Amino acid sequence: MLIDRTCCDYHLPDRQLVERNPANMFRTDRTRVRTLFLSDLHLGFRYSRPEQILDCLQRYQPEQLYVLGDFIDGWCLGRGWHWSDTCSHVVRRIVDLAAGGTRVRLVAGNHDDFLRSPLLQLLIQRAGMCELADEFLHQLADGRHFLVLHGDQFDPWEKATRLTSGALALLYDLLLQANSTWGYLTQCVQHGEASLVCRVKRRLRALGSHLNRFRTRVSGYARYRGFDGVICGHSHQPELLQLEGLVWCNTGDWIENCTAIVEHHCGTLELIEVYPQEAPHAAAEITSILQRVA
Repeated sequence: MLIDRTCCDYHLPDRQLVERNPANMFRTDRTRVRTLFLSDLHLGFRYSRPEQILDCLQRYQPEQLYVLGDFIDGWCLGRGWHWSDTCSHVVRRIVDLAAGGTRVRLVAGNHDDFLRSPLLQLLIQRAGMCELADEFLHQLADGRHFLVLHGDQFDPWEKATRLTSGALALLYDLLLQANSTWGYLTQCVQHGEASLVCRVKRRLRALGSHLNRFRTRVSGYARYRGFDGVICGHSHQPELLQLEGLVWCNTGDWIENCTAIVEHHCGTLELIEVYPQEAPHAAAEITSILQRVA
């Protein structure tokens, strides 16, 4: 169901081109918003996009910032750690926001579940830079109450053995490697670089059923708790829609989609997409590109 664009309702995505310009790191014309919701940054993972994350954080000046899980990809510590200077700049920008008065709330996810350690939570909260929890209650400017969480607790695949989760993570890694090679081969054709990952995911019927079950479980929990809506991450599937009277928001991710949710000062929720010049175009048809490459 499409969401009406009237004020104090919900906005569907407007594509925004973010030029990779070093001046963006120090821009002063930031858009002031009430709340910025990000998730699945996966800093430390080689296919994360810290440059685009930093562009987004520099573009907006939020009163509140939520990072909804998988902020740092702890799973990569055992299979390849890629921490660049830009990753450090992302962390520094968040610290600067907190120091400047932005209320920063951090949610633990399955890839940074070390944040669920009671001792680490105590140390972080005593430092006073952010609040840390598995879920939060967020009240919109218009008074509605939203459940905010990562969502991995409701994923049946995550409830399987750690070996199963690790195998799925490895499969995703291999798919991203293939995607990188495919993007290199297709970047010079008419439609631009194509996203092999998005194409494959759209074709996997099992994945579609899995995402439906995920939505049903999380939205059912939020509805049972009496919330008007839910904002989550985890599935890497950016969405803003109505689910049987409940507002469903998924912030997406910063590996495939580069998306976030913004709350404006009137209570409007908007799903934003950030497309740097070299980002893959998910809508480009691979069959069409194959013809051009041939």
